[in-house]
Amino acid sequence: MCFTVWKGTIFISTKSTKPKSKCNKLDYGDGSVYYVKSRKCFAGQITLEINGEKKRKTAYGKTERIVKNKLLEYRIQAKAGFFDEPDNTTVYELAEKMIEEQFSLNEIKQTSYDRKNETLKSMSPIYDLAMREITEDVIKHFFISKISYSQSYLDKAYQLLKSVFNEAVRKKIVTENIMLNIRKPKSKQELVKVRALTVDEQKKLIDVLKSEDIRYSEQMLLSMFTGMRMGEINALEVKDINFNDRTIKICKTVSRGLNGKTYISGSTKTKAGMRTIYFNDDMADFLKQCIGDKKDGLIFASSVDKLVTTNQVNYQYANTLKKYDILDKSVYGRVDLHSLRHPYVKPKTKKFITFFEVFGQLHSCP
Repeated sequence: MCFTVWKGTIFISTKSTKPKSKCNKLDYGDGSVYYVKSRKCFAGQITLEINGEKKRKTAYGKTERIVKNKLLEYRIQAKAGFFDEPDNTTVYELAEKMIEEQFSLNEIKQTSYDRKNETLKSMSPIYDLAMREITEDVIKHFFISKISYSQSYLDKAYQLLKSVFNEAVRKKIVTENIMLNIRKPKSKQELVKVRALTVDEQKKLIDVLKSEDIRYSEQMLLSMFTGMRMGEINALEVKDINFNDRTIKICKTVSRGLNGKTYISGSTKTKAGMRTIYFNDDMADFLKQCIGDKKDGLIFASSVDKLVTTNQVNYQYANTLKKYDILDKSVYGRVDLHSLRHPYVKPKTKKFITFFEVFGQLHSCP
């Protein structure tokens, strides 16, 4: 109930002065004030220009007057340039922008770009947090939750976070790089180094690849003969082989990008990987068999003329080793595709045994 005095007459109204709706505005336009039933208080909003950007700010108070005073204070601070707007940039937002800039400026190649983005995606427990809210404890708990992952993953995540915090310091989002106070975590996974195939294992494998119908056998043999990575072999084109100079030009590799998409990268895994390999007459015969009647394009392509991935070759390779019992289980170490391209060292003589020393001519190979 409220009373209104007009020309000596008192008018009585039974209408309540308290807003009945959830958000009943008392003032309209810029700087509007309204009552919020759920909070049991008044709220006001105002649009301000902060650092060249228009932003909407909200103020709360027990009375309309308190809210209006706060909005007025916001307006004065914004005009004077004193408005302290907290930067709520998240880890993901800053990291994504940093990686995009690095790629646009050619600081990183496509393979590094994809690898960094994949690492960022795996950091979901913390990537939605604001940079300024992250503490050392938050980072440590994140790494503890990932401690059973490979050392390679932990190294990549650690380095990415370190770079992101460096960027946050540069942009004055945070005052210090807390990663400098955090030690690189060590994986709980047992570290078993990749070993080379022994001479006997090489003999067994070559006999199987020559006598059995093994898919991708040519790629496996070429890796053994040249030391090339499987991604480099699968990216080879006819034009990369120069039979006059007896050279193989290695300047690209098959890579897996975001969402598992496969493509040919315009560079190798490392700068040192951009190289030229020389071969002899026997290798020339083998390469001619691999190329067949092709005049251009990929030397090794799938039946539907698509890229062959390292994973596809690795699957056949692992199955072959297991099916034909090629590996000597008494020799310590892990065997994978890299074992093909690494020479074996005899324990007693420490001499590197190469394929050419052991098997001589290559023309008998498929």
